[in-house]
Amino acid sequence: MKRKIKILYVSAEVAPYAQVGGLSEVGRSFPEALMAAGGFEVVRVMPLYQSVNCSLKYVADYSVPMDQGYETCVLKKDPDAKEVPTYFISNDRYFRRDRIYAYEDDGLRFFFFCRAVVQMLQSISFHPDIVHVNDWHTGMLPLLLKKEFPGIKSVYTIHNIAYQGFIPAAFLEGYLSEAEKLRLGHPEWLNFMKAGIIYADLITTVSPGYAKELGMEEHSHGMGALLEERGDKIAGILNGIDMEHYNPQSDKLIPYPYDAGHPELKKKNRTHLRGLYGLPDKDIPLMAMVTRLDQAKGIDILLKAISYSRLSTYQLIILGSGNPYYHGILSGVTATYGKNIVADFCYSEALARQVYAAADIYLMPSLFEPCGLGQMYAMRYGAVPVVNPVGGLRDTVIPPGQGRDRANGFHMECWSGQALAKEMERAVTAYHSPEWRKYIRNGMRMDFSWQNSVLEYRKYYRELLGRT
Repeated sequence: MKRKIKILYVSAEVAPYAQVGGLSEVGRSFPEALMAAGGFEVVRVMPLYQSVNCSLKYVADYSVPMDQGYETCVLKKDPDAKEVPTYFISNDRYFRRDRIYAYEDDGLRFFFFCRAVVQMLQSISFHPDIVHVNDWHTGMLPLLLKKEFPGIKSVYTIHNIAYQGFIPAAFLEGYLSEAEKLRLGHPEWLNFMKAGIIYADLITTVSPGYAKELGMEEHSHGMGALLEERGDKIAGILNGIDMEHYNPQSDKLIPYPYDAGHPELKKKNRTHLRGLYGLPDKDIPLMAMVTRLDQAKGIDILLKAISYSRLSTYQLIILGSGNPYYHGILSGVTATYGKNIVADFCYSEALARQVYAAADIYLMPSLFEPCGLGQMYAMRYGAVPVVNPVGGLRDTVIPPGQGRDRANGFHMECWSGQALAKEMERAVTAYHSPEWRKYIRNGMRMDFSWQNSVLEYRKYYRELLGRT
């Protein structure tokens, strides 16, 4: 019997403990999928934020080197996490705060997290073969492991290369040579993303499309030369979703369950949501966005598309929060067009599921989208996506031009308000055609499970460990 591969999975977010974006959903579902596949033993670790609400059991406390001194880490564990044992790195100075991100000292906070994870390996009985780390928050871990645990392999997954972390060079004084510090950005700041790219044994990204985009200078955000050096060790593996967790047939958070064989029952959910928001219940499509309110998510071009489009032909619900500027703009839009457009800034998972279940058309006009999960959730619930075909959106959404029998959505021709308005109109026209049911069925029958991704990761993990 082959020994199981032991994986320590490290992430700044894991749902349901802490959730800001898609990183948390991957942190929940991917380790669970590894365990379910067999052949893996997975342990997970994340920071203990103030917002984490679960039972906690004390495990250990220890000192963590920081700059010229030490900080204390209290290691805790969720005793109720049966599928994937989950540890928490606790330090009130760094993590007991109102928000998870967006502090001036985020670099120091997550450098402490990285160092504390390395120290944790001396305090628990689990000895990983591979440490799998995610995004800039954990980018220093491959470097630290190379120095302190060279026998442990590391995998670094880039979820979004646009976000990078930095710390003063003094925090690794005496730890790196001058040449090593220069590669990381010295004499100014040391870059987390660079550390992950340089020192990880394997780099992965969250879709094949995004892997290709990282090879283009305009998408590499200053990492082009380093990525080119690692070109043969970068794998584009599409993220998956938990197909049972997001299942309209059994979802207890939506009022009217349905399946791919009976998508017409979606209309009951649409009627329910319209009643919740005071929208007239007409036979026109309901469009939706569940999104962070941010320029990169295409809010500006959405506003332009609204001005170009015929508002009488559709309704739109926007669920999400983010930049206060967009809160103000969208509040003004909804005040003007309240019978057609609603913006709700109070996100909850239950409400998001009801939006997916009610929507006919789902909008994702993102400037960039390394993988995207929203379009997968939307198709799972029978909403037809209109997307800017970048990153994972191109990998998952099939437009009519690529085969009407396979089509499950629409691609914008370019990133502009006019292009979005054009595809919104095409989607509205398709909604009133006999082909609409085919779009819904094709999307709902897509397999976005982790099964194929786990097989790819299994192959790479085994290669790293020299196993056949």
